[in-house]
Amino acid sequence: MDKKKLGVLLSTPPENKNLETVISLASQAVGAGITVYLYFIDDGVLNIGQPAIDALADSGVHLFACAYGAGRRGVPQNNKVVFAGLVVLANIIKGCDRFLAF
Repeated sequence: MDKKKLGVLLSTPPENKNLETVISLASQAVGAGITVYLYFIDDGVLNIGQPAIDALADSGVHLFACAYGAGRRGVPQNNKVVFAGLVVLANIIKGCDRFLAF
């Protein structure tokens, strides 16, 4: 049986409550044996480097970010996040059993 896959899109900055929701959701999903893909877009790229996001990466969550958005907002490279384009986001959406956007 294939492992379940969850895709999550985060487009809001760190001060938005969506960050707490995404962290909790991703942590619980990983704990349940679900593969999690988290893609940061728009102001969501500002969450990169947050300790809780680094902890998600350490727990096995696959992190991706819009390279264009990160560049426009001056977000530095991070070895826990793959900076990519929207084709990667499209593939995450297509390849996951469920996809949620925040």
